[in-house]
Amino acid sequence: MTSSKDTDTYTQTLRSAQDAVVQAFRTWTDTAKGAWATAPGAATPEVDPQQVVEQVFDFAEKMLAVQREFAKSLAATAASATGAARQQSESVVGAVRQQVEDTTEAVKGAIKTDK
Repeated sequence: MTSSKDTDTYTQTLRSAQDAVVQAFRTWTDTAKGAWATAPGAATPEVDPQQVVEQVFDFAEKMLAVQREFAKSLAATAASATGAARQQSESVVGAVRQQVEDTTEAVKGAIKTDK
């Protein structure tokens, strides 16, 4: 189980990484704006950042749901295979046990006959 300290450390690291990405994106955006401004006849496309964020997260949500269903299906299949393997193993063990008992009885019978 993950400790609270580990979770906090991970969260802080993730936030620091996110802050670094945001800063890098700001720098890139400022550079791109400058490049677009100096290009003759170039217009900066109008994009609603909120709409882009919504679309990206909607897509990520759908992909996560698909992955969740895949993982559940895989886990169910693995559990089913494990159950089948357990039943087959128990069947083999039972057959071997019966064979040993039968052989033991046969040997005991042969020893009694020889006496």
